[in-house]
Amino acid sequence: MRVRLGGRYWTLRFVPNLRNDGEVDFGMNLESRVIRVRLGQSDEDMLDTIVHEALHASRPELDEDAVTKTANDVSRLLYRLGYRRQSSQ
Repeated sequence: MRVRLGGRYWTLRFVPNLRNDGEVDFGMNLESRVIRVRLGQSDEDMLDTIVHEALHASRPELDEDAVTKTANDVSRLLYRLGYRRQSSQ
């Protein structure tokens, strides 16, 4: 899936075998900018991981603590509002 974050296009991939819950690959060109999210997480954890990695992609100047705290707050709010990943993705 192609997404636009921080004024750049990224490929968002959901993958089964990833050491971490998610990761961002800051490639130098369009084809190499990839956000990977590990499948098999709970809905709530998946939402938190997506928000977390999207923050890294859109705001690379933020440190890990700022990204984690912001992602936790935003994903918790979205989850309470009922946002969930559609099963077709």
